[in-house]
Amino acid sequence: MLRVAISFDYDSPAGYRESFNQRDFPPDSDYKGAALLLPVLAEHNVKVTFGVVGHAALPGEPPEHCQEQIRAIHAAGHEVASHSMTHRFIPPMRDAELLEEVTAGKRTLEACLGVGVGVRGFIPPFNCPMHFPARGAFSVSEMLGRHGRGRGRQSVGSLLRTLHTAGYGWSRVSFENKFYQVGRRLRITGERPPRQPFVHAGVVAIPLHEDGFGEASRAVVRRWLKQDLILTLYAHPNQAAAANGQNARELNRLFAEFRQERDDGLVQFNTMGEVEMMVRRSCN
Repeated sequence: MLRVAISFDYDSPAGYRESFNQRDFPPDSDYKGAALLLPVLAEHNVKVTFGVVGHAALPGEPPEHCQEQIRAIHAAGHEVASHSMTHRFIPPMRDAELLEEVTAGKRTLEACLGVGVGVRGFIPPFNCPMHFPARGAFSVSEMLGRHGRGRGRQSVGSLLRTLHTAGYGWSRVSFENKFYQVGRRLRITGERPPRQPFVHAGVVAIPLHEDGFGEASRAVVRRWLKQDLILTLYAHPNQAAAANGQNARELNRLFAEFRQERDDGLVQFNTMGEVEMMVRRSCN
């Protein structure tokens, strides 16, 4: 069975302020976008993961603070993960800064959701770091600070170690093996299946595969439909009404296209937390 794990990056106004190119977003973009996505998910009975910036879970009024909506997301059966506390760019952060940022995000979301609800997952802002020498992934931009935010101190490996210290169980990761990329360009390396989750430093690392739900993502699902694999898709709630593959209409189309395959047991939609549990069971 192909398992498709979907996650959303709920950036909130705090995230827009830290972003490279989203400062002009209306401040209620994620709030309104999530309101469009939740009925689609409910109609198809699909549970997903929302990675939420912790600042949005502080007491206060929307759209800066969205406690009521975050609780509604959880009450609907979706997983709430941390998208850090303030959506800061991780690569140049010092170790103590990173630990405080990820710990604060987890702590704030758990306080919002109430006693007994633990936040196990982490979704890195900007899908960074991408530098991961242990897996053959090298990011010159991060190492040299070409983003204009300082030279890189963190890698995927150091992030996962910090998350383990902070009490997280899984993290979405994004990186590409440079040797594989070169091989593909030179046509000496064939197509490989999507990278599968693995355990590093005690944390289940879940590779990201595609963004959005448009034709490119649906084609990947079709390509691997009969394989026993985990495929990950992601989008932003602030794009739910936009004219691109991340919108609610395309999400509905994805579910509609694979309704029969889902009924036949060929494909299943999962939260990222469910993927973590699958991986840990397979390791026992």
